[in-house]
Amino acid sequence: MAGITRFAVGAPTSAQCAANIPIKNWAALGDSYSNIVGDGLQDYEALMANDQCLQGKAPQYLANPDATIPQIASQQVPKLKSNTNFVTISAGANDIGLVGILDACVYNWIGSASLSCPQTLSDAASLMSSAAFGTSWNNLLTQVRSVLASNAGKAYVIGNAAFFDETTPQCNTVSLAAYGGGGQQKYLTTALRKSLNELIHRYNWWQHYLITKYNRAQVPGGNILQYPVQFIDPDDRFNARRFCRIGSAGTGSGEIYTWFSDGEGLKTPLTRSSYEKLTPPATCNPKGGWNEYVQCRMAKAIQKTSYLSLTASGAGTSLNNWERAFHPKTSGEDLIRDEIVDRIAEGPALSGFNLRILPLGASITAGFASSDGNGFRKVLYDTLKKTNTVSFVGTQGKAPLLHEGHPGWIISDVSNVAGPALRSRPNVIVVHVGTNDLLTNNAIDQAPDRLGALIDHVLTIAPDAVVLIAQILPSSRAGQFDNFVTFNARVASIINQRQVMGKKVLKVWMPITTDDLQDGVHPTDAGYNRMAQAWIKGLQRAADKGWISAPVKV
Repeated sequence: MAGITRFAVGAPTSAQCAANIPIKNWAALGDSYSNIVGDGLQDYEALMANDQCLQGKAPQYLANPDATIPQIASQQVPKLKSNTNFVTISAGANDIGLVGILDACVYNWIGSASLSCPQTLSDAASLMSSAAFGTSWNNLLTQVRSVLASNAGKAYVIGNAAFFDETTPQCNTVSLAAYGGGGQQKYLTTALRKSLNELIHRYNWWQHYLITKYNRAQVPGGNILQYPVQFIDPDDRFNARRFCRIGSAGTGSGEIYTWFSDGEGLKTPLTRSSYEKLTPPATCNPKGGWNEYVQCRMAKAIQKTSYLSLTASGAGTSLNNWERAFHPKTSGEDLIRDEIVDRIAEGPALSGFNLRILPLGASITAGFASSDGNGFRKVLYDTLKKTNTVSFVGTQGKAPLLHEGHPGWIISDVSNVAGPALRSRPNVIVVHVGTNDLLTNNAIDQAPDRLGALIDHVLTIAPDAVVLIAQILPSSRAGQFDNFVTFNARVASIINQRQVMGKKVLKVWMPITTDDLQDGVHPTDAGYNRMAQAWIKGLQRAADKGWISAPVKV
């Protein structure tokens, strides 16, 4: 296989990593996801330190489980060593009140006194879209960058993995609730699992968007691989390892109760007496730290009722597990490590592949409003052509920049006409579609499922193809922005479901903000160029997975 080899076909070497960032000193900033709240064994930073990519260099540990984004900026960043040129950041779970959400939606620590699940999810979505949240992220990245800039360093912000498999019915009657009296039992229904996964995908979307805004200000015309802050998305590495996935790696009676379980973890449970000794404050802060909030809630639960069960319904899961269940175990930390190191070693482009590419979508795929009418396609073609054999296929446009982009068309329209182009048997299909469904208010709640049907249709005709699905560009048109965020969050789950089925479908983050749009929908020439870079990055990741095969002869 051609191209740089990484974890799918071999781990990166120290030379590959050093070519991108010769690490002098590095640090781990963040919250509980950077602070071994999982199984108490090893976090991804410790695993990175032992990886050949980082040559055994241990980080400066500054993370605090209870830290919010402003606290990371004010309490952790000032402690960075002056020669630091590489940091990892895990942040935001405390800011959006994740532990309060889990209380309301899953654990029900105080029965009727627990928070409302729909309300906590709505509050979190509102907070992510607030100006204050964006300012917090910008301030943190600015302060980190003030240390890294003099050392030509980079920051890597670690996204989160969705918790649940949404497709299996086995969890519909399973509960992790501490209190189930009075008909208040919380079950891990399909609807609840989808809502909590959407929360995580929405938060990942916002992290990427705010990082893109920051990078765009720092390097207006730069290549996205050179951006000073990189977003790391480990989510799809956890497919077949989530809650409620039966029959996957690590299968066992505890799998649906312990995130990414491989049978590891602490075995000493906390007892009821541990919480009876605590004197909680009048109120527990749902946006405080994980440990602080859980202990406060459990102590109040002990005071409130004698009903509190010390094991989850049917699970035999201790309170200790409840506190830790929504953090990765060491097997999960391994996957996060893999994704980070993969991205550190990432090269500028593919080489040596035979690529027959079908650009599929609507007006953005067609290149509408770009100065040459080609949109992202010319930069994509010219860049790949330097080191690969490349052809574009489709019924629209002129060779060599053929495509299947139809301005104004919705997802179902595109699906209906894709057949002739697909019979050219592309081995790569790049898809950006859904914008018109949202702009025309065309049954938008079902739009992600229609995209899923399009993916299935495409792979029925071209089963060997890699399908790259864009997180569609946002829109600045009145009242539309949140619809695009929600669509992208739900599409992330659609893609994960196909991957679990063995399909070569990959999410591609687009480094575009509303500042890059010339009419509220279509990007500027510079925006189209960055889209091309993002497609190339997606292709490289597909190659890392060993997915790209030679085109079928037709």
